[in-house]
Amino acid sequence: MNVSRTLSLAVLAVLAAAVAAAPAPAQGDAAPGGFEVVGRGPVTVTRTVGLAVFRGVDGGTYALTGTYGDCTGCRGGKVYVWDLGAPARPVLTDSVAVDGKVVGDVAVNAEGTVAVVSRRQSESRRDGLVVLDLAEPAHPKVLTDYFETVTGGVYNMTFDGTLLYLANAGTADLNVLDLSDPAAPREIGRWGLPDRRDKHLQDVAVKDGLAFLSYWDDGVVILDVGKGVKSGTPEKPVQLGTFRYRVRWIRDEYGNTSTAVPYTGSEGKAYLFVGDRILPPRPNLDRPMETGGYVHVLDVSRPNNPVEVARWTVPGAGVSALRVEGDTLYAAFHNGGLRALDVSGDLRGELRGRREIAVLSTADGKGFRAELPFTLEVEPFGGLVYAADLNSGLWVARLAPSPR
Repeated sequence: MNVSRTLSLAVLAVLAAAVAAAPAPAQGDAAPGGFEVVGRGPVTVTRTVGLAVFRGVDGGTYALTGTYGDCTGCRGGKVYVWDLGAPARPVLTDSVAVDGKVVGDVAVNAEGTVAVVSRRQSESRRDGLVVLDLAEPAHPKVLTDYFETVTGGVYNMTFDGTLLYLANAGTADLNVLDLSDPAAPREIGRWGLPDRRDKHLQDVAVKDGLAFLSYWDDGVVILDVGKGVKSGTPEKPVQLGTFRYRVRWIRDEYGNTSTAVPYTGSEGKAYLFVGDRILPPRPNLDRPMETGGYVHVLDVSRPNNPVEVARWTVPGAGVSALRVEGDTLYAAFHNGGLRALDVSGDLRGELRGRREIAVLSTADGKGFRAELPFTLEVEPFGGLVYAADLNSGLWVARLAPSPR
């Protein structure tokens, strides 16, 4: 597989959410703390992709996960609904059928009233989004679907108030939808890099009027969508800065930027954590394998001029998802498992060392494929850390304090 070409980019973006991998390092490899496994929600009939944890309108805690590929005993994909009221025993309360083999991402608004699900490889050939009403969080109902401007599907998305920012799998553009009326989504804005054959947009994050686009071989692109730096708005985003870099794993080449999350440090400095992932040629979903990539740490105090100041590497493992809570960065490191990094203070150089405070292999004998960890998603929520593994389903963990 040539990861820098058009067809391979599209295939890689899907396969990167569907590759079994080598066992992760044991929890004891991390110092000084670790993860304690609190509970499990095994998924045995299909692979698991996507994760959203939220507070329901009834005050309970719930999670939604998606599916990838063929589903034993069901047709098409599903959204699984988990009641996390007892984190040690996640309860599968319902599922929602979706026309699409890939239910790749799930996003829930801040109020916990609406969820949006991405779908690809649908029989109707109308890929796009399904909007769910969460009035009964344990039993969501389909409110509507939206495919008019996203028929090629959606990779990842995020809410910012009533606006939904999404990575369009068909056009490789950023689309902005208004969901103030969830039953009638409408597109209000769009932005994309100049057309060329191999562009690919994998993910988007939004914070304080800035949008951070993970543009694969084009690196990170930062947009003003309301910050006021260049009068950008959600309707008319304006480009501020970019950061493009080379990765060296299979060979010297650009790219594979798959995720980015902003973070304001304790000293007030603005950082951006950027993850990339690389798959080996001819990946096999059912065999162990290593991936490549690492986390770049950018100083984005001047968003028009991002500067790399540090990095977090895990040899033989690429990055699928990043989340920050407090001064802890959580990462889904594919075959490298679920990891936590202390990002307090000034960030410089290689961060692995003593800053890496916890590692958890998300593999066990329960799941679609036994003992093949491939951590795809992570969500810190309510003092716990939730993760979704491609082959084993839902994990609930707690970051244990240092024994010292």
